[in-house]
Amino acid sequence: MRRLNWYGCVRLLYRFKDSLASITSHRHLWKTNRPLVVLLGGMVLLLALYTYLLLIIEEKYEERQKLMIAIRNMADASVLNNQRTLPMNELKEGWSQTVGRAQPGAFTHQPTRDPSGLRLVNPISGRSDLAAKRSQTAVMEWQTPTCEPKQNVAFIKVHKAGSTTVQSVFLRYGYSHNLTVMLPGGKNPASFSWPNFPAPGDAYPVSGGVYNILTHHARYHPETIRARMPPDTARVAIMRHPLDHLKSMFNFIHLNTKYKLDPLNPIQMFLENVTDYAEIDSKFYDGRSPTRNFQSYVLGFDQRKDFGDEGVEQHFREIKTDVPFVMILEHLDESLIVLKRSMCWVMKDILYDWTARNYRRFYYKSSSLSQLAMENHRKWSSIDYALYDHYNRTLWEEVEKGGEDFALELEHFRTMNSNVNEHCRIDPKGSKSFPATRWSMAWTVDANFCKQLRQERFIWDWKLSMRQNEKIRREKNRYFIANRAVQYT
Repeated sequence: MRRLNWYGCVRLLYRFKDSLASITSHRHLWKTNRPLVVLLGGMVLLLALYTYLLLIIEEKYEERQKLMIAIRNMADASVLNNQRTLPMNELKEGWSQTVGRAQPGAFTHQPTRDPSGLRLVNPISGRSDLAAKRSQTAVMEWQTPTCEPKQNVAFIKVHKAGSTTVQSVFLRYGYSHNLTVMLPGGKNPASFSWPNFPAPGDAYPVSGGVYNILTHHARYHPETIRARMPPDTARVAIMRHPLDHLKSMFNFIHLNTKYKLDPLNPIQMFLENVTDYAEIDSKFYDGRSPTRNFQSYVLGFDQRKDFGDEGVEQHFREIKTDVPFVMILEHLDESLIVLKRSMCWVMKDILYDWTARNYRRFYYKSSSLSQLAMENHRKWSSIDYALYDHYNRTLWEEVEKGGEDFALELEHFRTMNSNVNEHCRIDPKGSKSFPATRWSMAWTVDANFCKQLRQERFIWDWKLSMRQNEKIRREKNRYFIANRAVQYT
């Protein structure tokens, strides 16, 4: 043992000697590569300083976040303490905002009044100075709806029409109410047999073979809905102004490059010679057109035809009956209130994330167009314009039926949606309580709701598939156990 210790000490001394010799032999590197060594040392120091500053900024941000939360809670407490019921005639005198959102170019909507003479608030023009009065009027006893919530809905998801934002509302509702959502089972996880009609076997099987919600991309096919969903399924879609839709499609699939158009104003050049690009469409898209009656194509129309064709008008009459309500992107808040009332849902069911989904900036979005270009587009996409005009008119008829109560509920919804989005942005892991009002029950926004509010489609698909597949596995296990029990009896 004594000899082993001595041998180990000798080896340690020799290693120390070798290390010292190695360091001495590399001294010339400092002389020959001094700039490189200084540069590397400086980078290390800068990295350490950057990390230190990040830690300080993060600490300051957390302090600022806590301060903002404290200020907001104080403001909410003061509002609750000062709430009083406001006379309705005083409310009418202050309501003077325009309705809806303005269309780009020459397409603008005139302000639409409800029967009581009130004008609805424009979400783009900012909050009305009557918002505080509205919140005071809303403090009334919440009454449970006498109707039963409708939980079977087929949502026709139109591309580039704000449909992803609305889809997240339906997915959150389906998951929170333990409903069965139809999920694509083909190559494309976002659609059913697109661009064709849904085909048998393109959806993941579920227990019982019946689905409650359809909300992924699919061409409208009544036979599929009748075969896979309950008879009382509500059918809803969404559209946007055809000219806005054309611009969005141009940017989304880079049509200005495919068509080799003027980069400054490609929409103008395209619409002045719109028929010249039909051959290019058929070459790139197998006879389909991304620019002509595309929204109508999603709703089951033949996009190569014009409005006035006998078959088109027959399908138009069927669509008006099968899909009585279509949301309008330019009036999304009004559309969601109509949806809430028709489905007998509660206010928190229709809250949505303000963060734009699939949003892209492009320079010709607000470009001006000539009268000839707009007339050509109305002729080129005549079915889209006919559908949009019909369902836009239908929406405002529903708004007018609601009268003053609809206008107040709309303002209440916008305020609540703004507060929820602000809370989830500032304090996503905290909670915020909302008192009961005339249009919504008392409820609390927690971290789970904030997470679900901004959750992407593929995460919803994964969660829903895990839950729905678990049901199938349980049924198979029960069936297997029952068969084994029969065999052994």
